Amino acid sequence: MKNPLRAWHVTLAFFVAFAVGFGAFSLMARRSPLSAIAQAAIPSPQALFGRPSILVLVEGLDYDYTDNDVETSAHSRSDIIMAIRLDFVHHRIYELSVPRDMVATLPGGQQAKINAAQSEGGVTEAESVVSQWLGIPGFDRYVVLRIDTMKDLINALGGVDVYVKNSTCLLSHTDCTGGTIDYDDTWGHLHVHLTEGFHHLDGAQAVGYSRFRHDFCSDPCRIMRQQDVVRAIVAQLHKNGLNVFSIGRLVAAINKDVTTNMTSREEFSIAYAFRKLAPGAIHTTQVPYVSDVDLPGEGDSIIPDETAKRRLVAEYLEPSVTQ
Repeated sequence: MKNPLRAWHVTLAFFVAFAVGFGAFSLMARRSPLSAIAQAAIPSPQALFGRPSILVLVEGLDYDYTDNDVETSAHSRSDIIMAIRLDFVHHRIYELSVPRDMVATLPGGQQAKINAAQSEGGVTEAESVVSQWLGIPGFDRYVVLRIDTMKDLINALGGVDVYVKNSTCLLSHTDCTGGTIDYDDTWGHLHVHLTEGFHHLDGAQAVGYSRFRHDFCSDPCRIMRQQDVVRAIVAQLHKNGLNVFSIGRLVAAINKDVTTNMTSREEFSIAYAFRKLAPGAIHTTQVPYVSDVDLPGEGDSIIPDETAKRRLVAEYLEPSVTQ
């Protein structure tokens, strides 16, 4: 694929933001999290939203560099597009990734890569285009992840344990050793030098691993790496535990990086309901594609497998299937 990835801002960072937001409230109230919940009388998500699950659009913004070598996301496309269903009944999360180069129809009727909706009309247009593309009525909420979200979060957690795999290993669905991931992009500030196997990665290393797409597998394997890092983040949260001190660090790491139309009350309710979320409760996949096309002005783009897309939307985003 063309146009190398400039950033990745991973799935479920929004959930962690909810969790740390809940902790921040506890800190401000100078009470334990449980007493803060009782004081605020936060209802269950089912009661608050009036339904057993909600759909959330999560976007990670692309970035560029100014002449002064400063990161900027002005008029950015979305490099990460995820449709997520939060299952309040079984406390599960279902995540369907949409590769950024998928062909979609924008409001003006022109065909473009689906990530162009964000740069053309912001999150409002992105919600409309992505929901129509998926064939769903719409999203209940959105979360936009800006520059350095995951790097800051992972550093605040003290790093994460990830089984590093090159694309051949990822596609074989086995544990491999001996392979490497080596890539340098000085302009894009991407330097990845890792060997296959378990590694404890800091924020920069984990982001570099998740951004890597410069081999035969490209975006599909990049998304698989992102999903592996998400599981590692959740596992590290479980390992560390959420106490007032760790929560305070996470609040400082995330609050400056996330934009959402969730209210504080909704965030606290979801955080409390999902406070014991385990990696096994996160179900992830991506929409596959069947062919490439060279769109005028867009370059190398991909055509979705429509049959598989409909099946995955039903399996991951429609609550009647799993509830």
